Amino acid sequence: MVKPEKIQEVEQIKEILKDAKAVYLSDFTHLTVAEINELRRKLKEKKALYKVIKNTRARFAFEALGYKDLVSYLEGPNALLVAYEDEIEPLKVFFDFKKEVGKGVLKVGELEGRIYEERDLESLSKLPGKKELQAKLVMGLNSVFYRLVSALNWPLSSLVWTLESIKKTKEKEEGN
Repeated sequence: MVKPEKIQEVEQIKEILKDAKAVYLSDFTHLTVAEINELRRKLKEKKALYKVIKNTRARFAFEALGYKDLVSYLEGPNALLVAYEDEIEPLKVFFDFKKEVGKGVLKVGELEGRIYEERDLESLSKLPGKKELQAKLVMGLNSVFYRLVSALNWPLSSLVWTLESIKKTKEKEEGN
């Protein structure tokens, strides 16, 4: 008979994965508790979670939620890194942290239904994040609109300057 605690752990993992935009598996073995807590704190700022899991419970949760491709990677010690908003920002945090402490392994990840190995995830972490791309898009659009408004205002501005010049010329003539 399955213990209620185990069922509860599977349900907890399912709840963690329910709203995930991306799911990554990490080997945490060489990280100290203090380092794991520091990584968790940094990831929490980016709306992500880092949780040590038991493979058997994770397997049940993965299969129930459609993460079947990740099941084969559930060997050895694992922790879940779950991204809830931006899929790339938690990768940036993880690889910056890895560079800082000199340890940490991100085995695999699933983004938008595709599996990525560590080298691919590291490459993805070097891409701009979603907010950064949105800011660049807004700046680009803003620039286009500014140029459009300037172009549309130019004839009107030119007319105003010409009329102003005529007015000053007439005032000078009347003053003489």
